[in-house]
Order: sequence, then C-alpha cells, then structure tokens
Amino acid sequence: MLLHQTLRLTLDPARPDVVATVGGGGKSTTAFRLAAEVAATGRRAVVAPSTRIAAFQTAWAPAFLEIDGAELPWQELERLLATHGYCLLGGPVAGDRRLGLEAAQIDELAARAAELGIAAITVEADGSKMRPVKAPAAHEPVLPASTTLLAPVVGLDAVGRPIDARTVHRPELVRAVLGLAGDAPANLTPTMLARLLCDPAGGAKGLLPAMRLLPLLNKADSPLHLAYGRLTAALLARAGQPALLTSVGADNPAPVVERWGAVAVIVLAAGGSRRMGRPKQFEVVDGEEMVVRAARAALASNAGPVVVVTGAEAGAVAALLGVRMPTVDVIHNPRWESGQATSMQAALRALPASVEAAILMPVDQPYLDALLLRRLVQAWRAGADLVAPAIDGTLRGAPALFDRRFWPELMAVTGDV
Repeated sequence: MLLHQTLRLTLDPARPDVVATVGGGGKSTTAFRLAAEVAATGRRAVVAPSTRIAAFQTAWAPAFLEIDGAELPWQELERLLATHGYCLLGGPVAGDRRLGLEAAQIDELAARAAELGIAAITVEADGSKMRPVKAPAAHEPVLPASTTLLAPVVGLDAVGRPIDARTVHRPELVRAVLGLAGDAPANLTPTMLARLLCDPAGGAKGLLPAMRLLPLLNKADSPLHLAYGRLTAALLARAGQPALLTSVGADNPAPVVERWGAVAVIVLAAGGSRRMGRPKQFEVVDGEEMVVRAARAALASNAGPVVVVTGAEAGAVAALLGVRMPTVDVIHNPRWESGQATSMQAALRALPASVEAAILMPVDQPYLDALLLRRLVQAWRAGADLVAPAIDGTLRGAPALFDRRFWPELMAVTGDV
C-alpha cells in the first residue's frame, strides 16, 4: 500500500493536504517519500520542514530551493515544480543543519497552493536526534495553522528496550507523559507506546479540531517488530484511533504494511420477511434467534462497533437485543420498505468518523461465524478496499466489506441492489 492512499489525502490544490510528521524513527523519510508519491501521480508537492534538518537531506529531493528571508521566491518555485513535480524548501545552513521555514511561510504556501497547483505539503515539525521515540519539548512541534493531518511517527525497534537516552530523545519527558516515577528501569511496551502517540503532551501535542491524527508505526520490517506494531495498533483501534504499520524506505515499493482502525459490522435486520411469511429476525436456529446470533457473531469478531438496523418488528427486535445483546447499537430505519439500501445508508450515517470500513451482514445467514468476519477485516488491513467471500469459486454478495472511500457511492444506491 502507498502512503498517500492510506493517509486518505484529497490531493486537491484547492484544499491542499498539509501533513506534519512528528516524533522519531523515520519522520524525515516519510515526509520525502510522501512528496515523491504525490509527484508520481502527476500532481505537485513540496517538502517544507518547520524545524532544522540535516544539511545532507537536500540530496533527498530532486530540487532544493533555499529560503533566506520572509518572502518566498514564487517564480523560482513554480519553475522547479514544473520541472520536477516536487522540491524541498529550507533555510540557510547553520553548522551541520539547515534551518526550516517559519510556520507562517508554510501557511502562505498553503494559501497559494491552488495558484501553484500544489496538492500536498509535507512538514517535518520537530527533531529527535535520530532516536526512534521522543516526547516534544516546550517549543515543539512547530505546526503551521494550515496543518490538515498530524502524523506522529515511531520506530518499532524501540519497543522492549529501556526508556533511556540511548533509545529515547528526552526520556525524562517520555516518562512524565507515561506517569513513570523517577528513573526506575522501565522498558517501552505496546501499551505505553499507544498512550504516548495519542497523548496531548506526546504525539498529539498541538492537535486542533480541524486536524486529523494518524500515527505511523514504522520499521515493521521483521516478525518481532510487526508483532509489536499489531499489538500497539490493536490498542489504538480499540480506542477509535486508526494507525498505519509502515516500513518506509527509498527502495520499498509498498511502504504501508498494514492499516488498522475500527471496522463496523452492520447487521441488516429491517426486512418484512414477506416471502417467508413470518419475521425471520426471530427464527430460532440451534436454540437462538437469528438476530441474536448475528449480533453475537459480529461482536465476537472484535472488528469494531456493531450496529443492528431495524425496520419491520422494530420494537420487538430492539427489546430482544436490549436484553440479550445490550452492547450493540440499534437504529431504526423508518424507510425500510423502500429497500435494503435505505437500511445500509441509515447505518453509515450513524457511524462515528473514526470508523475506517464497514461490513454489511444480512440477518438471515445464521451459520456465518466470527472467523469469516475476521478474515474480511484481515484482507482490508492488507490493502483490499472491497472484500467478499468466494464459495467454490463463485463470489458471494454478502457479507461484504467496503472501505470508507466507497461510502459516497453506497449512499447513492437505491432499492434492494
């Protein structure tokens, strides 16, 4: 999977994506890789750090434009973008470092993005002294007001290692965020990492309501690191926070290893069962009503929130689930007679913004189990935006998983199609 796709960038110069990477363990590589991906689509991008970067990093971009002063050289920038697709902006050299831009300059760049055709601006917004984990100092991060996505990055090679200066930049601040007393020995765990990435004093520092937060768990390049990443991502997903497991490198054609986030299971239980002649929601199979069996399988998948949509027999279904499955969300579709599409759309409208994909599951598949639902989710994590089972080589229509990017199309479906 590619970064610009899994980060859900719009790539529209009229409302450019301004992606700020913070933390450690690969944020510079991520910023440059993302800009290169955007340029490869035929759009324009700019790498514009707001902090000091290593002087040698000017070689990472096809073109570099030095900014010495408050005014940006717009004509030269236009020429470089027309020639190369993306370029790096930075200030003069100071020692072995190169100064970054002022946040206001990046905001000005974003304001003129439509004029220049810039679809994305990537901003390295703090430093980590090459450590895989850090906590921000008082002056960090330097986030432009135009930031649309805050991406805290961490190197998974830090998990299991001591929280000390060899592994962590500013270990005393990391300990403070995690509530660890004094300097007693402690190793970084997935639970600690998940907390650090989303804490307002950690990876989420400076996050504003207009910004999205998406942690990148980098260096998922070995079985052990991948296991640590999955444990961390599972904790984040359970809290409604999506995350990406990445292995970002110049020679890696697919830098995103897995994507994680809440996947809702929508049980469609609104039908009137006209052909059957009695409500199929209450049909007993192996001693349990079908609507209860469906809700139980959905919950057992541990994918994310479970929504049961009612229509006909709404009161009775809600009452039964209230007693037997009190943790599921029940919503009523008053337009259920207009077709199954209206129930699907009622559920999609009710889902929180943190949900990344949805499984549509009919109530009348009583032998569908949680394992199949988990396999659908696993396929989505590996990059499949549409997933449905095949039986003896024939694709079945349900259950089916749809990535969030297809939801606008689902909202246009009508009837029972």
